[in-house]
Amino acid sequence: DDILLIHRSLYDTGNQLAAEGKVLDLIRNLSAFGLTLCPLDVRQESTRHTEALDAITRHLGIGSYADWDETTKITWLQAELMSKRPLISSSAWRDNDVFSDTVKDTLDTFKMISQQHDDSLNAYVISQATSPSDVLAVLLLQIDAGVKNPLRVVPLFETLDDLNGAAETMDTLFNLPGYKGSIDGEQEVMIGYSDSAK
Repeated sequence: DDILLIHRSLYDTGNQLAAEGKVLDLIRNLSAFGLTLCPLDVRQESTRHTEALDAITRHLGIGSYADWDETTKITWLQAELMSKRPLISSSAWRDNDVFSDTVKDTLDTFKMISQQHDDSLNAYVISQATSPSDVLAVLLLQIDAGVKNPLRVVPLFETLDDLNGAAETMDTLFNLPGYKGSIDGEQEVMIGYSDSAK
């Protein structure tokens, strides 16, 4: 709309040459390709999400997320996903030395996702995915960062143990009503190998 307004304004003010040049080319490109030529995936290792949630739970005084067993993590993540209140505000971690630079970078990534045009990003791939909590953690961090339409969360199972446990991990997720309802009957999974397993 803004570009069309510029185009009309140029015409209305006698600047047809400018309107028919680069501005018209831009309108045609946007019409053909949209704001993004192709959507990108975001990829991050599962340990970064664990580290971020651990810093948040410690900050909130509810313990160490990293030390919790899988059942406790899943229970807490599901409760937080159902909660209407934010987990943590960016002002609580941005200028707080308790949060490491790595944690801030991870949380900034989710904030960046929330600021992107809907068509610019496609999926969030979790490398070194090992458990259901890895998937739920990414979903929670997206929602908490204000991502209006969360990206598909795609676990990437790489190690032999993770590949062997992938079916159980996915079965657990599919049996969580809140998760099953959030994927609209579709789930993408990636399988591969890590450099250490070559």
